[in-house]
Amino acid sequence: MQSLSEITMVIPTYWGAAGEKVVLDEKIVFDHPTPLDQKGTLARLIESFNVVEGIKDCSITVIPVANTPLIIDEVTEKVKNILEPYKDQYRISIIDERKLSQLRENLRQKGIDEDYIDLVSIKNYASVRNACSIAGILNKSKITIFIDDDEVFTDSDFLKKVKTGVGKVINGTEIKALAGYYLQPDTYRLDESRVPNWRKPYWNNTRAMNEAFKKFIGNPPRYKKTPFVFGGNMAVQLDTLMMVPFDPMITRGEDIDFLINLKIEDIDFFLDRELSIKHLPPPSKRVEWKTLREDAIRFLYNRKKIRDFNLNTAFFDPYPGLFLKDDLEERIIGTAKLLIDEYRSQGDKNAIEECNKIIKYVKSDPFKNLDIRKWLSDLKTMWQKITPILLETEPFV
Repeated sequence: MQSLSEITMVIPTYWGAAGEKVVLDEKIVFDHPTPLDQKGTLARLIESFNVVEGIKDCSITVIPVANTPLIIDEVTEKVKNILEPYKDQYRISIIDERKLSQLRENLRQKGIDEDYIDLVSIKNYASVRNACSIAGILNKSKITIFIDDDEVFTDSDFLKKVKTGVGKVINGTEIKALAGYYLQPDTYRLDESRVPNWRKPYWNNTRAMNEAFKKFIGNPPRYKKTPFVFGGNMAVQLDTLMMVPFDPMITRGEDIDFLINLKIEDIDFFLDRELSIKHLPPPSKRVEWKTLREDAIRFLYNRKKIRDFNLNTAFFDPYPGLFLKDDLEERIIGTAKLLIDEYRSQGDKNAIEECNKIIKYVKSDPFKNLDIRKWLSDLKTMWQKITPILLETEPFV
């Protein structure tokens, strides 16, 4: 089994319809989809490759993602055009919906059940990350690095730090999953002055994250077990990717959910406080009630997972732990009511209705009948059935 390269770097790039339709037409909620009539941030990221020593030895895989199925072909063509000038400089390939379809058909021919095959898709954040894992598996790379397209490299030793960290033994534990962090844009701290008033009483995640960042990034030692991870700056060993999938039931916060999945398997993410990348997201067009809804689903689901697997909740403090405690419902409902007041002042009846739906959803205890142990066991079985086949499949070049 010949590895295409020791390291595969995977970059999903998120797109939506042109103009204001980028959000209005969305069927899948992503944070920063680029409208098709804009140039986006992907080229800026690739321009920064020249900073990084050894990157020409990496396999670079780009995954075009559309927030509505209606524009998949247009998005793929847009991304191909962006990448064309760089094809001679770097080992860049694309895994688009057509290639994923080929992989699904190959699995069918191998007799794999349709439920298993459905894991090979790009339907939400978690499935996009699974597609990133698949890229590394297809290339048989020892390490897969997850990067997002709204970032730029500033550290010439980035790859050196990844190769040093992954596989390193800390207090008898091998690092199988390595977490870096974001410079936003010049410090790891987020700007707390931008937190809207309706978030401050119950849902000041910015402050909670800053507390966590100070504790884990701002203080030694260099490598430490971490309760949070950034999906756009992490590196994972091949055997770990083949064993544990991202959970497609999660639609937002798939990175920390993956950390939880690994912890269930007694695998910890280790943070390297020297492994950074600059995060330069475009202005968000995100609708506030949609973000709150996705956060409600995410944290209710994560809390259920942590409880049912008897994980130590204190490990996740201060973030995401603040939103995994017994008062989670109170926090969501309180925030939704404050957001209703905000929308009422704007006369936005539709948004008020959506906030009330969030409150009703939370009160329904949506995951009470979910056997999450069985679900994750079945999910892992499905993933471990398809990944050996993918490992023997010819990579896309």
